[in-house]
Amino acid sequence: MVGADAGAAAPRIGAARIVLMLLALMIALPAFVTGAELAHAMGGVRAGLASLGGGLLLGVVASLAGAAGARHRASTYELIGEAFGQQGARWVNALLGLTMLGWFGVVATMFGDALGSVAPALAQRVSAPVLVLAGGAVTTLTIMVGFRALDWLSALTTPLKLGLLLWAFAAALGGGTESALAYRPTQPLALGAGISTVAGGLIVGASLSPDICRFARTPRHAALGCALAYGLGFPAILVMAGLPSLATGDRDLVRIMLGLGLGLPAMLTVLLAAWSNNSFNLYAATLVGATLRPATPAWLLALLAGALGTALGLVGISQWLIPYLVWLSILIPPVAGVYLVLAWIVPALGADPVAWRWSAFAAWLAGSLWAHGAPGWGWQITPVPALDALVVSAALAALVYWRGKTR
Repeated sequence: MVGADAGAAAPRIGAARIVLMLLALMIALPAFVTGAELAHAMGGVRAGLASLGGGLLLGVVASLAGAAGARHRASTYELIGEAFGQQGARWVNALLGLTMLGWFGVVATMFGDALGSVAPALAQRVSAPVLVLAGGAVTTLTIMVGFRALDWLSALTTPLKLGLLLWAFAAALGGGTESALAYRPTQPLALGAGISTVAGGLIVGASLSPDICRFARTPRHAALGCALAYGLGFPAILVMAGLPSLATGDRDLVRIMLGLGLGLPAMLTVLLAAWSNNSFNLYAATLVGATLRPATPAWLLALLAGALGTALGLVGISQWLIPYLVWLSILIPPVAGVYLVLAWIVPALGADPVAWRWSAFAAWLAGSLWAHGAPGWGWQITPVPALDALVVSAALAALVYWRGKTR
């Protein structure tokens, strides 16, 4: 456990608070970019449909994962320990930890760049690396406190970010939505590809839902919170970023806000979006550290993870953003497929402890290979390769488990 999370003092949160915490993760600079690019690639109406379709898929995955975490009162990394074996899970968790630290570095770099565009005078006096360092330091201090700080941060920032986003949406579309909805791309992206873009971009976050939902009052609260946040909240965020982009012709929401004279709201949006989003990334990475080095104090794990994530941002990990996202969509969803099966089949964690569960690694490998090769073979199960990977790995894990039980 991290910070103040352990033991009887751990908070118990309802569905509404889960929605707030997940929206704090979603209202972020990458979502603004995705919403604008999707709208320009598909048009306003079809981008909205793709957002709803992708959100539905994400909601199903996140609800199952979150409810599993609440059922066992376990983080993603503890569920992985049951699925892959205690020694095998160390390698899987290390990969997930590096994933979250890499994403931390990407958001930290985006924060420095966006803040520089919002406040040119500040950018002239303070270099981008210093802004990245400052953002990393604030986020690290937040997570050194633990889950309670993440809970407090989401309660404070999510309503503010929603209000700022709605303000920019209303200002950009003050003359009506007709022109934005009338936009037609010359070579529109297929609906299935749009759904894949939405679902694939956040399916890693959906797979990590147990990290928050393990504190839910009941599994139903966890499932409801995830369904509302991913199924409705995330599509709404994409639409609120996409339609203003179509109305103004600018794909940068922060620049749109500046053009509308919303300088202070734009700065607050950048600050709050980066702070809350990267706090979740660092919290997830610190939970990984707790499974790898359980004797290390939680505050020290947060400090070390924050320093490493900030260093990745400073060396320019955002330059490899697209290959990085492709890598995530191939490797991470099958992990969720494996741990979800066992989390719902096994009545209690630790009932059958093993060091290595090689069948889980085989299912993980099969799911990853399917995500990599199936689109080229024309054997896709769904329009989303990442979701295909999860389904394939889950099916194989369930098959191996039941065959073992029937022998």
